[in-house]
Amino acid sequence: MKKLVTILVILILIPLVSTIMFKRVPPAVIGVKQSQWGGGIIQQDYGTGFHLGISGYHKWHFLPATTHFIHFAGVEGGTGTATDSYEDPLSLRTADGNLITYEVSISYRIKKDEAWKIVSEGLKVQYQDRVNSRVTSFLRDQLPRLSSEDLQLTDSRTALVLEVLPQLTRDLEEFHCVAESILIRRFTFQPEYESKLQDKQFLRQKALLDVAQTKVAEEEKTVNLIERKIAAEEKAKDQEWEKQIQTKRSEYDVLLATIVAEAQVYATETMAEGDAENVISTANGNLAIQKAEALRNELRTAALNSEGGRILLALTAAENLNMRSVILNSDDPEVPKILDIAQLTRMLVGGDLRKE
Repeated sequence: MKKLVTILVILILIPLVSTIMFKRVPPAVIGVKQSQWGGGIIQQDYGTGFHLGISGYHKWHFLPATTHFIHFAGVEGGTGTATDSYEDPLSLRTADGNLITYEVSISYRIKKDEAWKIVSEGLKVQYQDRVNSRVTSFLRDQLPRLSSEDLQLTDSRTALVLEVLPQLTRDLEEFHCVAESILIRRFTFQPEYESKLQDKQFLRQKALLDVAQTKVAEEEKTVNLIERKIAAEEKAKDQEWEKQIQTKRSEYDVLLATIVAEAQVYATETMAEGDAENVISTANGNLAIQKAEALRNELRTAALNSEGGRILLALTAAENLNMRSVILNSDDPEVPKILDIAQLTRMLVGGDLRKE
């Protein structure tokens, strides 16, 4: 039970002590701490976060840390934050006597580590009004420096803004602020002068257009010359490459013809050698055949000239003897009997077979 009571006491005391002992400075805000029991304003700016600040002993003041804007553009359009201020456009007469209405925006912020000075000097509420008054006076002094002609040139307006911005920053140091930028949003002349200005502007633009057209013509002339030069160089390159191609083609044609001729010579020589070898081989073959036939005939003749050869020939002749009709004289005892092969053989071959 004691532990539970202790935990509950701790959970209650910690937030309570934190609330009493510390103060939270919200984002985009500068905190200024004041001691109410002596010491006055603490000479330090406090950023976003929790800082030591005892309730009842310390008092906190908050100032915006964001950029402030003053718009000289008419209050009817002003719907900004607490750091935005909307004023009527400025009607000023230039050095050359023309009445011009300006719409200008000024941005500034509180200087770093000087918010406590604003509170210390009692300007916590009035510093924005003081800055607005000083900026208005400053613009009324500086903007008429531009003539009607200069005002129409962006470079002239930009140069004036860059020149006077440091001076405006010095003027705002009294209120512990620093100027960040000056923007001339819009300016208008009186209707009569505006009409003349528009005519003049038209003539100026026409003159600029004429100059631009002249430059375009000159550039076109230059481009045409360059195109012709490129075309000529391209043609020269084409001819040069064509010449190189023809030269290489001729070289390769000669090389190809040489290779073809050498191939034909090689083919002719090889075919001639082959034909010669063929003739020689054929002749040798025919000679060998003739020699073989001669040897065969010689051996056959020798074989047939022998006794056995004659017998073989006689037998062959007798076997192949085809007599369709034989007329024999039965009264002649010398006529051989047709069915007596031995006698017929002796008659064809000759000799006495019985002796052999």
